[in-house]
Amino acid sequence: MKAKDKKMPNRSFLKRIGERKGLLAVGIIVVLILIFFIVQFFQSSGVQIEAEEMYSVHIVREEDPILFEGMVKASEVHEEYYDPSKGVIAEILVEEGQEVEAETELFTYTNEENQRLLNEQNRQHNRLKERRSEAETELANAKNTLATANANIKKNNQNVQAPVETEENLDMNAEFEAAQTDLMEYESDKAEAEAIIESVEVSIRDLNDQMEDIEYEIENLRNAVTTTVTADFSGVVELNNTNAASLESSEQPIIRLLSKDVKVEASVSEYDYNKIKEESLVQISLMSSDKQVNGKINQISSLPMQADAEGSSSSRYQFTVIPEEPIQYGFSVQVGFSEGVIYLPQSAVIKEDGTKIVFVNVDGIVERREVEVREESNFYILDAGLEIDEELLLDPSPEIADGDEVMVMYD
Repeated sequence: MKAKDKKMPNRSFLKRIGERKGLLAVGIIVVLILIFFIVQFFQSSGVQIEAEEMYSVHIVREEDPILFEGMVKASEVHEEYYDPSKGVIAEILVEEGQEVEAETELFTYTNEENQRLLNEQNRQHNRLKERRSEAETELANAKNTLATANANIKKNNQNVQAPVETEENLDMNAEFEAAQTDLMEYESDKAEAEAIIESVEVSIRDLNDQMEDIEYEIENLRNAVTTTVTADFSGVVELNNTNAASLESSEQPIIRLLSKDVKVEASVSEYDYNKIKEESLVQISLMSSDKQVNGKINQISSLPMQADAEGSSSSRYQFTVIPEEPIQYGFSVQVGFSEGVIYLPQSAVIKEDGTKIVFVNVDGIVERREVEVREESNFYILDAGLEIDEELLLDPSPEIADGDEVMVMYD
């Protein structure tokens, strides 16, 4: 009985294992049958299950502004250096930092050599003036003599007539001869007076010409004795030194005049040179604060700047910007220039029958779209057909179609 009791549990356990295997086999068969019917259902309904492809995308955006380092400077700078030909510096008439208007007197020269020459010219002028006065007196006397001679000649001609030659008219003949003698003297006085008048008038003309030349020299010398330097435009004065003696021996300018209007000087590399244009709008950012000022490109140099470092492989070109608001001289700034264009990578654009096609990702669904672009270097420039922040598939598969589902990844 005891042996029988030990065998009974073993047979019951094996029996239970066999039953479980049978149930498992039945379950597998049922699952396979269900899968078969599901596949048949989808095939009969025309629904195909395709694996979704993974694509990188390019987000449509305007390019970030190109940034250039710049410095604020005066629009106009005039430097006045010491000029020995004008003499010695007599007086500085302005102060450091003073704001002046155009034509304001800045400083004066005094020329001692020109003063000496002026004095000599004045002496010569006075001598010529005395000689002319003497000549004018002589001319007046000669004219009086001429007038007297003409009057005597006229009177003599009226009172004296040639008498008939008879014995009774001998006394009258003597008077006539005396009158003829007087007439000859009057004629001689007249001729002499006319000669003097002609000669003196020539002398006076010569003296006047000489005096006119000297007066011209005197005027020039008078202006050159004291020379006043004035401001060419409104601005701010920058003085190198206020000591006249040291200014004359210095190689630095006596005065620098900085215009109140300012400009920003910056430079552009040869790679971006053709992107910027004169009259283009830019944004000026002050390095010392968050302030931003609008501006406009005023001038772009056609000649490269001298390289800052030896071995530089890139040329740079200076350009100037005029800000819309005043900025302090010497401030460092950044000039931001936006091209206003949208670049598309070549891998996002498909050429098809003379048109350009892109595939846009719209919430995981492909949208095929025709776009207007211009090819430039290794990119396309978008003209029309896309909106900002739309996503373009890169390197789309040739089999991809409008409405396909895709998965995308972002860099």
